[in-house]
Amino acid sequence: MTGLDAVREYHRRGWRVVPVPTGQKRPVIRGWQNFWARAEDLARLFGAGENISVIVGSVSGDLVDIDLDCSEVVGLVDLYLPITGAIFGRPSKPRSHWLYIAPGAVFATFIDPLDGATLLELRTDGREGAAHLTLLPPSLTSGERREWSGDVVAPRVIDSTALRDAVAWLAVGSLVARHVSQYAAERPDTDFVGLLNEIDILEGHGGKLGGAARRWLNLADPVASAAPQQRRPNVKRHSQDDFDLAELMDAIPNDCAGWDDWNRAGLALFAASAGSADGFAAFDSWSRKSPKYDPRTVAERWDNYRRSPPTRISIGSLLHLAREHGWSPRGTLAGD
Repeated sequence: MTGLDAVREYHRRGWRVVPVPTGQKRPVIRGWQNFWARAEDLARLFGAGENISVIVGSVSGDLVDIDLDCSEVVGLVDLYLPITGAIFGRPSKPRSHWLYIAPGAVFATFIDPLDGATLLELRTDGREGAAHLTLLPPSLTSGERREWSGDVVAPRVIDSTALRDAVAWLAVGSLVARHVSQYAAERPDTDFVGLLNEIDILEGHGGKLGGAARRWLNLADPVASAAPQQRRPNVKRHSQDDFDLAELMDAIPNDCAGWDDWNRAGLALFAASAGSADGFAAFDSWSRKSPKYDPRTVAERWDNYRRSPPTRISIGSLLHLAREHGWSPRGTLAGD
């Protein structure tokens, strides 16, 4: 499909298209926010290979663009967002734009509170009438052409509140992937806000990660009560299903750990595994790294945890220890 063919199709769908000079991202037309291209003018406006931008929002039939800006979000999107018939991207960041029709949606940006990097945007009408643009295929910038993922089908029609919730959970999941564990982020049925709160405390972030997650999810209570697809009154504590415990323990040395450090790791393992046999196996295997290893002492400690289960320590402590020794929470994801 040529650029002119594409822009005619977009125009037929009722999308407010605006020409952009070839290779650029922004229109040069003064007052582009109020520009309306007539069908008979499309060949003149776009016939020389101009890029195609669309004004998202109510002027384009309530078109919404979920713009994925970081690799963590791109890697998690299929787990969090409802599928839609209109997805595109560019070679270095494929499937990074998901289009929907969501009447009443409002523009929102989700930013990592630690480094200020944009995670993703919900592009539509801004507050107080602000307009926002998105470049559509086959626009070309920086040597990369935007391309549709599969056949071009109509964007999914969705309730704006449901879409905003899904996008917020995707943003929270990306914080977990960046700062806690990729493994956990790929298993969204858990207490992400509580986990981020714990990392804030352990690493001295001043509540920034947990606070951002609560704001995005509109949670006044400091404990999350929801999973991405279903909100529930009771949260699940972080468990062995949310993390690869063996991977974490392999990253934590135990050649000459003191009793306090050894016991703290055991408490965290017990909490994370809910006292399971797998948790004990991980504790025993890790304890064997130490020249002080005594299988009887390990078993007695685990029985002691069972009689008095830990309540103020969990997987976050293991994550903190593993990261201190070079373990990274980031998986291998598509680059920006």
